[in-house]
Amino acid sequence: MTSATQRTAPPRPETAEVPPSPAGPQPTYLDAADEILARITDGLCTPGTRLTLTYLTRCTDYAATDLRLAMEHLAGTDAVEAVKERWYVPDDRPDGYTARRAAQLLGAVIGQGAYPPDTRVPVREELARILLATPADVNQALDLLAGRGVLRFSSRARPRVERLPGGLPAEQWPQRLLAIAREDPTRQRLSAPFSRPDIQATRDAALQRWRYGTCLPARDMTWQETLQHDVLARVARKAYDRADQQFPQQDPRLREAAARAMACRDLPTVGVPLHERLYRFAVLATALADLANALATPARYGSAPRR
Repeated sequence: MTSATQRTAPPRPETAEVPPSPAGPQPTYLDAADEILARITDGLCTPGTRLTLTYLTRCTDYAATDLRLAMEHLAGTDAVEAVKERWYVPDDRPDGYTARRAAQLLGAVIGQGAYPPDTRVPVREELARILLATPADVNQALDLLAGRGVLRFSSRARPRVERLPGGLPAEQWPQRLLAIAREDPTRQRLSAPFSRPDIQATRDAALQRWRYGTCLPARDMTWQETLQHDVLARVARKAYDRADQQFPQQDPRLREAAARAMACRDLPTVGVPLHERLYRFAVLATALADLANALATPARYGSAPRR
């Protein structure tokens, strides 16, 4: 007899091969990293902007813990720059770029007649406000314009305008206001905010976006630029009517704000990055608010230009 140990075991029933279990879901912080990287790649964050947890929490649906891990992950891949536990959008613009941009805009403002020859430009703090530039950029911009013969320095801190760098003659700036007001006379006006508080609210929103380095998507930016163009056309008509009632030099606030708005309007919007369009939008929004404030004050008659 065959012993029990020698018996052949019965064959096992055939079973289908069990597939390997799928990998678990991607960690939440990696999803957050993908969303942040997409915003940077799409140009919605301006170069050099600091990415704070407060901002990231506001623009995403992720918790601060996941966002911190996401930023550490992106810093490890060089997708963001980490400096002393702070994260920044990479900035590959050449050195001196922002100073040259400020110089270009200030030169255009002077060229539109904001500051006639032999008058002084505003103090550096005011220039930093209207150019959205740092004090260091303002100083470099003034040096660049002095090197081109547009400004001249004296023993005082505020340089004087030496000559206008192209553009319109200083005494003809109101005529361009009229030309802007008459553009596309058959085009139906949009429902653009036109009251002074609305213009100021638009400026505040634009400056907040600039401060946090958050751009609008291209389609939304185009729409806002269209509304801004419409507001400028309306304000330009009122500014021209005011200037037409007096000598241009007798209302320097109006002249400066109008010239700044016209110069900002000329900045390009096609073929430029979103962050440059945001810069244009913010400086023009500031100029429009200043122009609306100048129009809200009584006209000044018989006053000499400020020197």
